[in-house]
Parts: sequence; C-alpha cells; structure tokens
Amino acid sequence: MDDSVLQSSRLRCSRSWVIPALVVVLLLGPISAGGQDSVQKEEPAVNPHRDAALCSSCHTSGVGSRRNLRFDADVSRLCQSCHDGRRATREAHPVGVAPSEMIAKRIPSDFSLENGMLTCSTCHDVTLQCRAGQPAIWSRRRFLRGADTSGPLEFCFRCHARENNRPFNVHDQLEAGKPKTDACIWCHTGVPDVDSRSQEDVSRDLHKKTVGVCGNCHPVAKGHPNGGSHMGAIPSEAMMSYMSAYEIQPRMHLPLNQLLEYVRAARRVPRSIPLDENGRITCYSCHNPHEKGLLPNWNPRSIGSEPKQSVNHRLRAREGQLCIACHQK
Repeated sequence: MDDSVLQSSRLRCSRSWVIPALVVVLLLGPISAGGQDSVQKEEPAVNPHRDAALCSSCHTSGVGSRRNLRFDADVSRLCQSCHDGRRATREAHPVGVAPSEMIAKRIPSDFSLENGMLTCSTCHDVTLQCRAGQPAIWSRRRFLRGADTSGPLEFCFRCHARENNRPFNVHDQLEAGKPKTDACIWCHTGVPDVDSRSQEDVSRDLHKKTVGVCGNCHPVAKGHPNGGSHMGAIPSEAMMSYMSAYEIQPRMHLPLNQLLEYVRAARRVPRSIPLDENGRITCYSCHNPHEKGLLPNWNPRSIGSEPKQSVNHRLRAREGQLCIACHQK
C-alpha cells in the first residue's frame, strides 16, 4: 500500500483534522464500510442510481425536481442516508462547511454551494443519470461534475491549488533519530512521550474522525477482514487471556496452559495489540502505524513497526504470524 498522501491546509471540523486535497482524492474511491466508528453491520442499501423505477428513493413523487427531494431538500442528508459507511460507501470530503476564501475563488461556477456551504452536489451531479443522450463515460465517473479529467488528482485541482500540495507520508515520523512532531499530531491530539513508561503518556488520545483516523487516508479493498467479524468486535475474555499469554510466551518460556492461568490470575491485558477506547478491534489493532525506531524496543507496541514505506502491511505479528496472536490453534 502506498503510504503517500497529499497535504494541504488543514480544516478543523468538530475535533477532526480534515485534509481537503486528500479527501477529494478519496472521494473518487470507496472508503471502507468498517471504519473506526462503524460497528453495526447493516444490510446494503438498494442502489437507486440509473434505475428509473427507483426515483422515489430520493423524491417524494414520480416527477423528479429539487422541490420534492426527501429530507426537506437537504442534499447532503439525503445522500448520507445511504452513504454512511455501512449501507453504502462513505465519501471523505467534508460537507456542511464553508470553503476558505482562497479555495472559494477557485471553485468552478458549476460547482454549486448552498448558502455558502459545500454539499455532496458541489462535486457530484447525480442528475446526469436522468438526462438522455449522455456519453457512456458519465456512468463511470461517480457523477463528478465537469468534463472528464486525465486522472483523479486533476479533479482535485479544480478547487485546490496544485502548487500548494506536495507528497506527504504520515508514517515518515523520524528525522535524524528524533520524532517529527508534525507527523504525530495528524493522528494524535498531542505529541506523545515515546520514551515514557507511563501508559497514559504513551497513549495520547486520537483525533475523532468521521471515517476513522486510518480510513481518512487508506481506502480498504473489498474482501479485507474488517468487513467480516473483525472490525468493531469486542474480543471475548478467553481471547483476551490467550492474546496476553501469547504476547509474553517468548519471555516466560512456559507452557501455554500455565501462562493462561497466570494472566487470568493477574488480570493481565495484552499490550502489543491495542484496542480502541471502547475495547473494540480497530485498524491499529492489526497494523502498527509507527515508523520503526520511533518507539523503543521495550515498548510492546513497537512490534510490527516498519520503515517509512511499508514492506509487510505494518502487521503487528511475531514472525509474520498475525492470526495466531489472537486465535489459538
């Protein structure tokens, strides 16, 4: 997976850092339905696009117009009623926010705002499907406005200045052996003390993201385990005990059954496989986002760290065997 993303001016929306140029890129591809805050698995929404029999999915009558749109003609609420990351793919670009003065000057005239705010229809024109005689390319472009572009980034540069964007790898976290604090605060609310042995110092809060702190940059391929029983699941007490016993087995050199008795008695929890704030499995339970060398070797969370460019998907695995870190043979 390519770790490079685009960095532009950051927009603080609620408690989230949103990267406008990056999220427009993500808008061109599906975001995982198993983001950090996606726990409830729901049935996929019926796709009403390009089906004349399903106009009533968006309109209150068979004659389509802006006046009879559902959700009181609030386009973004209407789109997000399906595109919520569970029933249909969720788009990463922020809506309901006003563009900066600089970007507002660059927005093409046919990219409409609503009361000065970005909406889903600013970039997407779903009425393309309702027009007769449109070239076939409209069906392949996610209803993006304007003429076809040579590549995904070209669409982003309709609003975002090309010269203000440069490759940025959030996993590039060390410079001359010292932490790069600007990389830390992309995910954390503050700069953690990587040398501290206090769990409170090491585990700074993460920014609350609408699509998950990882999903803001990484679209997840169909078939990834997070779409099954992993993402958002709470490990059983028996699994937690096994995870903790497996974690310390290389140091203790005792049979697994004895280690299980020990961790149960000590109420020990696993430290090398972190869960989210609610004890659920999330992206960083399996993948270590930190650059190799950032966390000291004594820190259990250093397991699976890799160089700036990933070589093994940053898996938190001992000897490459990730599954048996949680699942007993």
